[in-house]
Amino acid sequence: MQSEAKYGRENLKELGYKGQQDLQQQQSRMNTIEKTVVPWLEKEIKTYESNINALDTLFNTIQQTTRSQEQAQQRHQLRRMRSTNINRSKNQGPDLSR
Repeated sequence: MQSEAKYGRENLKELGYKGQQDLQQQQSRMNTIEKTVVPWLEKEIKTYESNINALDTLFNTIQQTTRSQEQAQQRHQLRRMRSTNINRSKNQGPDLSR
């Protein structure tokens, strides 16, 4: 256990800690960051998730609207073609060539 403690102290010195007071100051800074930055980041993440969901809904709505417009345009073209074919057959009259 003493060798592990010595190893730990050496590692802390390599990280720039001069003693117990430095370690406590760093822990205090970390606690402050945890209390302020973490909630802020969580809020930011929720905001981004909300924006992504809104954009996804908008994109899906645009896709559905585009599909609906394409289907309406196809129905309109079919009606026009049917109308044209009906008018052609009416204008031709009966086949008297036989």
